[in-house]
Amino acid sequence: MNRLTEKTIGSFKYDLKNFKHKAKEFNDYDAFFAYSNAVKRLGELEDANEPKPIAEWHEEDGDCLWWLFPIVEPPYCGTPLDCDFPDYVTHFTKLILPMESKI
Repeated sequence: MNRLTEKTIGSFKYDLKNFKHKAKEFNDYDAFFAYSNAVKRLGELEDANEPKPIAEWHEEDGDCLWWLFPIVEPPYCGTPLDCDFPDYVTHFTKLILPMESKI
């Protein structure tokens, strides 16, 4: 799937890909702040969903989903430190944890 965001230079980490901003697009700070936060969160989720090679995993990443490409079976969930870690996986994606419910 193609990304909806792209990394930017400066204080904003992400912006919508191929989006042409217009002058005075954000006439009040609240609209700009909401847009900025939503695009930042979307960019972070897209980064987390991007497979990384096994060599980039670090203990601080904790449990991840481990894949073999092409994908033909469900991923292994765990770390390379597990005693039953499969030796055939090549890439991982970080787990995206749900937000805490306010109910």
